[in-house]
Amino acid sequence: MPTVSVELRGEFDNSYEINVGCSLMDTVVADLCERKYGHTPVIICDENTRELFGLEMSEKLALKDIEALLLTVPAGENSKSLDVFRSLLEAMLEAGINRQDVVVALGGGVVGDLSGYVAGSYMRGINFVQVPTTLLSQVDSSVGGKVAVNISGGKNYCGMFYQPRHVYSDITALDTLPEREILSGLGEVVKHGFICSRELVEYLHDNAEKVLKLDRSVMSEIVARCCEIKADVVSRDEKEGGVRRILNYGHTVGHAIETFSGYEMAHGECVAYGMRIVSRACNRDKMLSDEDLALHEAVMDRLGMATARLDIKPDEIMELMKRDKKVKEGSVVVVGLESLGKAVIREDFPLELIRAELENIAE
Repeated sequence: MPTVSVELRGEFDNSYEINVGCSLMDTVVADLCERKYGHTPVIICDENTRELFGLEMSEKLALKDIEALLLTVPAGENSKSLDVFRSLLEAMLEAGINRQDVVVALGGGVVGDLSGYVAGSYMRGINFVQVPTTLLSQVDSSVGGKVAVNISGGKNYCGMFYQPRHVYSDITALDTLPEREILSGLGEVVKHGFICSRELVEYLHDNAEKVLKLDRSVMSEIVARCCEIKADVVSRDEKEGGVRRILNYGHTVGHAIETFSGYEMAHGECVAYGMRIVSRACNRDKMLSDEDLALHEAVMDRLGMATARLDIKPDEIMELMKRDKKVKEGSVVVVGLESLGKAVIREDFPLELIRAELENIAE
């Protein structure tokens, strides 16, 4: 079982480990039975993961005389709201949950972000364990401690940095996902290669067929490698004051597209379009070579990512970009590529090039 360490030894030691492997749900149950992270588990899931994993996990815990509190939210981005956040806090208070208990996030990025914000806020913080069940959450949102909910017109505007105590990434859970969710997760997978590892990009290109078939050996290696990349970045910059901002490659444009769609488009899908647009703009700005752009395009094509035109309004996308959290002193901060595997942070990126690429993909 691959194990990735996230080393966060600042004023407080917030380090933790990520386990990647098959059939880890039983490991989660065993560790909760040993009360490694707290007394009563508060399992937060959505309607889908409740049926797939939550009920069975609760039953297995009950057989060991541990009565978990199982809380369920509606599936989808709309659950990352202040109303749902409040309802979870009130349910925990009514059930008598205290600081000696533990929140278990059982689901994808929405459940993880929401549960982490709940854990960080309840009684000023209780322990928190991530059990990500989607590819996107396994390689990205479950690692690094960024937790949040959305407010009107702004994704993740209400949140904090709150690290989990442990992450369990069960590769077999990916078998339950529809194709669109896999493609959404692959958006974050290729991002890790584009910003930090040309070797990973080439591996994805050469193994695209196995990736799309969810070959367990290949997927275990990919998830572990992405976690290693993100863990290294986060360990150097826990709260996004510097180098961690490279993880936002494709996100400034992607978040604007996601908001424009009313969250009808998946996060990773929007990030994929953002990376297409920014890489092409970087090439036009003479940053990214023709050769590297060709490989960037080829790996996304082979994985079937961001290949269709979009029903968007470029001017509205540009306005949404200007409202992004990463705007600094009025300037839109863009993460670009100097080469595959080397990202740069630009506060002076020529936004007209991004607008031109938005026009090129608009229907």
